[in-house]
Amino acid sequence: MKIIKVTDNNINEINNLITKKNQKVVAKFTADWCGHCKDLNSRVMPEVEDLIKKQPGSGILLNVSDLMMPKLQGIDTRINGFPSIRSFVGGKKKKDYNGKREVKDLTKFIKKSLGKCRKNKKKTTNNPKKTNKKRKKRKKMKRKLQSKKNKRKNRSAMRERFFNFISLK
Repeated sequence: MKIIKVTDNNINEINNLITKKNQKVVAKFTADWCGHCKDLNSRVMPEVEDLIKKQPGSGILLNVSDLMMPKLQGIDTRINGFPSIRSFVGGKKKKDYNGKREVKDLTKFIKKSLGKCRKNKKKTTNNPKKTNKKRKKRKKMKRKLQSKKNKRKNRSAMRERFFNFISLK
């Protein structure tokens, strides 16, 4: 995955890249005067960027300053505050990040947005004996649970009859 800082020198190249069909982009919008942005850039983002660089794929992590936002074309740069992190696919907004500003959480969001955080599907077995064993085991567990529930019902009914009998005397 690529990590790109938006500057005057590369703005045309970035505008072409981010509007390509199915191009996944996560943009981090920051301002130089913002205290939260300074904290994010110094404390969290270096570690996140190191982790993201190692990931395979064609996704892009953009670092966009407030001065460069008006020059970006093809994506929605209207944000409510700084810092803002937003994912795009093919230039269209997909999701804003509203989670914790911590390494683990941000990395998870970026990996998921750029498409490399999929869980592997369970492998299906073609062996009918194994599937039958699993099915039988599940049925057995279900029966055990039902018998426990029935015992509880019987106990509560017995208790009720007992207290009714005592109260009659």
